Amino acid sequence: MEGNTPQIRVRYAFIKNNYIRNIIKHSLFRITRRYYRFRYLECGKYVDIRPHFRFSRKEPYTATIGNNVFIEEFNVWNAMMGDIIAGDNCLFGLHTIVMGPVEIGNGVQTGPYVKILGPRHAVYGYELAEEKKTRIGNNVWISTDSIVMSGISIGHNVIIGPGSVVVKDVPDNAFVMGNPARDMSRVSGFDVARI
Repeated sequence: MEGNTPQIRVRYAFIKNNYIRNIIKHSLFRITRRYYRFRYLECGKYVDIRPHFRFSRKEPYTATIGNNVFIEEFNVWNAMMGDIIAGDNCLFGLHTIVMGPVEIGNGVQTGPYVKILGPRHAVYGYELAEEKKTRIGNNVWISTDSIVMSGISIGHNVIIGPGSVVVKDVPDNAFVMGNPARDMSRVSGFDVARI
């Protein structure tokens, strides 16, 4: 019995040290994330950012959010490759991913699991050529689980259907859906401007 006591103490000491190390590591990670959020996230009036919002960046990029914006839980904003600019009266749904460089207009609403992607490359240390900025116009509704690829321009008063993958520019007053997204307003005679 006495021979087992030192082994038990060693096991508890090992767990205790890892536990303390994990507490310190997670605390520093939270402090860093909150510092980035308050230092490099410029917010207007009446901005509501729900819990578990994650923001990462690289010098010299920042994120600017307009007035009266609501960002739901588990959003990930990444300004590693360019600035993120969001206009007024926007709503970002659950689990939305926004990667810079992107410019989002006023009155944009996204459903859950929407991805607005920026330029990326799988090779470490690979420098990208100058990429076009992703632009989203005013009064755009991006439905659930849609993907907007890098460098795309979306016009004003556009509806993007659920599960769409937008790989080319979208004109004003359009209703697009599908993979790849196609302009369905021409096919169906649906006029978005009347809504």
